[in-house]
Amino acid sequence: MDRTLDLDGKVVNWAEFDSMGQPVSGSSPNDSGEHGTHVSGTVAGGKSSGRFIGIAPDANIAAALVLKAGRGSDAQVLAGMDRALEQGVDVISMSLGGLIMDAETPPTYTRAIVTALLRGVPVVAAIGNEGQQTTGSPGNDYFALSIGATDPRDRVAGFSGGWTQIIYESDYIQPKSLPLPYSKPDITAPGVAILSSVPNGKYKAFNGTSMATPHVAGAIALLLAATSIREKVEGVDRALLIQRLMKSAVEDLGEAGQDHRHGFGRLDILRAIDFAYQEGYDRIVS
Repeated sequence: MDRTLDLDGKVVNWAEFDSMGQPVSGSSPNDSGEHGTHVSGTVAGGKSSGRFIGIAPDANIAAALVLKAGRGSDAQVLAGMDRALEQGVDVISMSLGGLIMDAETPPTYTRAIVTALLRGVPVVAAIGNEGQQTTGSPGNDYFALSIGATDPRDRVAGFSGGWTQIIYESDYIQPKSLPLPYSKPDITAPGVAILSSVPNGKYKAFNGTSMATPHVAGAIALLLAATSIREKVEGVDRALLIQRLMKSAVEDLGEAGQDHRHGFGRLDILRAIDFAYQEGYDRIVS
């Protein structure tokens, strides 16, 4: 990222990809706008602004520039996901997406998300900013942990997406379970008036499910740091455990259970850590 004190030393790996998904030679950390620096600050920013802006300020970031000024291709995004797995990340955070107007879920990202899950890496993705009865891909993929946005009063933001998706054909779901309808988002997190870093040492408040998504990615980093999940659980079992804790340890604000606005509820990382302790994943590793 361009000089940002809150992120100094925290971007430990960088890559940029062109529209064909090929790495851009000689690229160094940069932000083609302000979005990438902002979401990175929400994950791991410090307190140069006078208050902590990051959920997990001790976390490191492997960043991939896959959208130039907000535009890019599926090949770029998929290349960024592959790069993240090569770097051994604990969670993939994607504050991006393409609007989907059909209830049938596109399979574009399913293989990449399943590959990540098999390696123990949950994929956190924004559900989109076009309001009710809309979603964005890859956030609407069945296997993604999709995130909606709440405001400071714990109300779902008007722009936050949500819908019932459906899968008719799949390489990863048994035919007897198809067609499979399911609801998105999975959970919500703060996404209105979120103050974070932007390039050149400045700070701005942005709105969006893009702002909610790094709250959850940072929360997963905290969960792993505060528990023994990483040491005790491997592969897909770890990814599914993390997703289950994120979905169950929430503040249920809407209808009981999952709905199109709140998902299962608003993120509560302290409750998730407490649930993990109750299941035996404290920091004492035998």
